[in-house]
Amino acid sequence: MDGLQILEQKVNYKGLINSIDIKPDEFLLPLHEVIVNSIQSIEDRVNPTNKGSIIIKVHRNFQTKLNLEEGEEDYNPISGFTVIDNGVGFTNKRETAFSTPFTNFNYNKGGKGMGRYTVLACFGSMDIDSSFVDNDKAYNRKYRFDNVNGLQKYPEKIEDVSDDFKRSTTIKLNNFLPEYYEFAEKLKVNIKDIADSIIQHCLLFFIGNENSPTIRILHEEDNIEDAIVLNDIYKSVIEIEKTERKIKIENINETFDLSYIRNYNGVHSHSIHLCANKREVGKKQSLTNYLPSFKELYNNDNRKYHLSIYVESEFLNTKNHPQRNKIMLPENSSKKNDFDEVSLDELFKHISENVRNNYSQYIEEAEKEKSERIEKYILNPQKPRLRYRHLLNVKDAFSDIPINASDETLEAKLHEKEFKLEQKREKVFDKVFKKKEYDKEEFGNIVNNILKEEAAFSKDKLADLMIKRKSVIKLFQKYLEWREDGNFMLEEDLHNIIFTMGAETDNMPVEYHNLWLLDERFTFHTYTSSDIKTKSNKNLESDGNKEPDVLIYDVPWAYSDNVDKVNSLVVFEFKKPGKELGNKTKLDDLVIKYFEDLMQSKARSKKGTLLNIEDNTPKFGYVICELNKDIIEYNTKWNGFKKTAYGHLYKINPDLNLHIEVMTYEQMLDFAEKRHHTFFKALGVDSL
Repeated sequence: MDGLQILEQKVNYKGLINSIDIKPDEFLLPLHEVIVNSIQSIEDRVNPTNKGSIIIKVHRNFQTKLNLEEGEEDYNPISGFTVIDNGVGFTNKRETAFSTPFTNFNYNKGGKGMGRYTVLACFGSMDIDSSFVDNDKAYNRKYRFDNVNGLQKYPEKIEDVSDDFKRSTTIKLNNFLPEYYEFAEKLKVNIKDIADSIIQHCLLFFIGNENSPTIRILHEEDNIEDAIVLNDIYKSVIEIEKTERKIKIENINETFDLSYIRNYNGVHSHSIHLCANKREVGKKQSLTNYLPSFKELYNNDNRKYHLSIYVESEFLNTKNHPQRNKIMLPENSSKKNDFDEVSLDELFKHISENVRNNYSQYIEEAEKEKSERIEKYILNPQKPRLRYRHLLNVKDAFSDIPINASDETLEAKLHEKEFKLEQKREKVFDKVFKKKEYDKEEFGNIVNNILKEEAAFSKDKLADLMIKRKSVIKLFQKYLEWREDGNFMLEEDLHNIIFTMGAETDNMPVEYHNLWLLDERFTFHTYTSSDIKTKSNKNLESDGNKEPDVLIYDVPWAYSDNVDKVNSLVVFEFKKPGKELGNKTKLDDLVIKYFEDLMQSKARSKKGTLLNIEDNTPKFGYVICELNKDIIEYNTKWNGFKKTAYGHLYKINPDLNLHIEVMTYEQMLDFAEKRHHTFFKALGVDSL
């Protein structure tokens, strides 16, 4: 169209910088970008007369830290970097590209035109000092780039090329912004960490490239002779195991190349590294997430290593984010849309399966080793975890448990699997119960599979419960042994094993008390309190100051002719082990005082309804104490007690429907053990 004028567009660089999203843990990304630019600048030299060189200087803050804690080392946080290279320098083309956002300069090498803006997203400013030769003239150009004034250029110098002229470009990254400075300080990042990260990020530039530049790193104040040479680290800890070319992945037209790198650098797991344009993009992915049984490998000299698998593809090049900190693919299949060829999770799974095929022998051996370890963990005779025993018969139950899982991690994983399988069974039952018609196939599945699983699960859960009860009985026996050694335990010690003093049903769940030691029926009750004054009991209206050791009462909850009655009252009184009562102590007086108090009280149900405690309400009193011949004789002759065939005493008051039993701690423990003996034997825990 005649008269059409093309207007130059201006870029709000402050807004562009503010739009860049770099997380604190990506604080080294700008340094990586500058180093890659230096490598590419060295590659662009024509007929070089010297080897490529990159020197990285680490700036530290030497401000003295006050009040160091005892044993704390003085750490000087990293504040910035200087990168010096002998590449082509800031020529006219590079200067133009530097001042143009999203330039296509170096596009064929993966250039995005965003690197310098990434620097200012993390640093206060950057300085550039470049000396180079162009048309037989020596140029020196200096720039400053910051978030306040943008790109500024100092007057450049142009001279004839002297004999001692050296091509050099120095880029300084000044003053980490607070969030990145504080993150690096918290991690106490050191120069070795930085060196490792550079090798990991730029590894593909090293592989098979004899002309790769010498890269050295040192502290700003150190001598160059003391620098760490990254090429030497690479040669000592990195070794190419093999490469695979043109790997096909479903739904993707482009092929993939995989480089299997042996990493001897002390890493603790195998990993996958997605790359674009010869550099790592985003965070590495642990292969443990996809191949949990793939453990460490060993070379012919028995030196341990892990694999770092570097993945390259033109597909990844096109999916590289402009900030170069992530591959632009959805995390998993649930987040894919119709235009996404693959998700990151699917891509990692494809790569992992390729690794599995290549290392199947090692993985199968490791899976067998892991299964044996888990079986020993579950069936350990010293500390059996029988609640998980049914998992041993579930196919692939342990496939996703890491080979190097600690006992704590293993316990958590087994608990999670048990819970998920239980949830799965419940869903199957719920689905069937909702059906209005008989479904032969589904009902057959329930009978043949789900009920079988449920039976195994229930048996193991019961075995686990019995192991815990067996442990409580052994603990109780140990207390009694100590008593025989003259170390009399306090009444409250044994009391707390049964039911914590001062506790109530509302704050003491059934799985945390051991009332079954007294009687299995007391495990299931409406209300229990321990050493709480009757007037303080929130379920009773009473002025009584007496504190029964254990008070239990039941109200009807399933069926009763009268829901306003207390079904029964139970009171326990514990006396200190080793303390003998007076020979003329009336044993029933030890609990009758509580019943007298309770008979005058008004109990309420959970709904607040008054419950009537009447003369014919069943009442049970239990006394656990030391019994000698004289006190037994006195109470059987003069106080109405009778002696059972098992040696303990009982007394019945028919007028109050009151039954009182008196026994020793040994007798109580003996009764508990005999009640459980059949279970212990049937479940195979009797010898623990």
